[in-house]
Amino acid sequence: MDSVPIRLDVTGPDGRGGPWQLAGELYLPSGEQPDTVQVLLSGLTYDRRYWRVPGTSDYVRHMVDDGHAVLALDRIGTGHSGRPPADQVTVQANVDTLHELVQALRAGIPGIRPFSQVIAVGHSLGTGIAIIGAAQYRDFNSLILTGLSHTLGPLYPDAVQSLQPAAGEPEGYLTTQPGKRSVIYEAEGGVDEPAAEYHEATKSTVTIGEGATVDEIYRQDYAAAVDVPVLLVVGAQDKLFVGAEKERDYYPGAPDVELFVVPDAAHSINVHRSAHLWFAAASRQLAKWAAESPHTASPYTPSA
Repeated sequence: MDSVPIRLDVTGPDGRGGPWQLAGELYLPSGEQPDTVQVLLSGLTYDRRYWRVPGTSDYVRHMVDDGHAVLALDRIGTGHSGRPPADQVTVQANVDTLHELVQALRAGIPGIRPFSQVIAVGHSLGTGIAIIGAAQYRDFNSLILTGLSHTLGPLYPDAVQSLQPAAGEPEGYLTTQPGKRSVIYEAEGGVDEPAAEYHEATKSTVTIGEGATVDEIYRQDYAAAVDVPVLLVVGAQDKLFVGAEKERDYYPGAPDVELFVVPDAAHSINVHRSAHLWFAAASRQLAKWAAESPHTASPYTPSA
């Protein structure tokens, strides 16, 4: 599987400071470059490594083997991307820097042919960022949204309380306390030991700016403004977000909204033994969308 490191200078969050660098890895199937690219967006305290769990839970390898181009991104403030001051790394800063990346992918990055279609694949906060990007900028041709609903579950407060300052990171960058990920984000008995160890070893950060603005991702007007196809994916045992059976109703403008519930999986679906089931469901949905006309989006009008 071929890959190309991606580095892109983006405007400082909220127009302050910078430029900051976004980092990621573009994976390409053999043969001619596809016209469509998936951009993978991780959640809070995760980075691009969430999409490459060893064993059967490697989303990147599954999709590349299926003929797709995939960009595993380190969101601003995570992984190998830049570290702006923590209060500047807000939800909106994530949306804005992602928009700059999408524009570059459509225009053509040096050495890479322009992509005519961009699909956002999000997890948790990354899903919220994708929704807002679709609403504000009309950045995506379709959305695959995992690990998020508009109804908070019983473990949501525990996730907030599990955070502590991240060692070796700037002030205001936080991560999870040792051992908390398995309790909050994993389904009991659903994760093999190597994947659980990888899950703990690869934890990334969340900023105080993201924490202060995270409620933006639950705004119903953003979801209602989405007018491209949507695949919703949730873990059957997710206790951070619940109410999956009602989630389709939040996307009245989308021409197609499908829901896939992953058995024996909690919030961090990709570390679970059953993750391959949703990978296959996503492949089927992508094939369905590809057989239809490319979807475009209309300008967004914010609600009063």
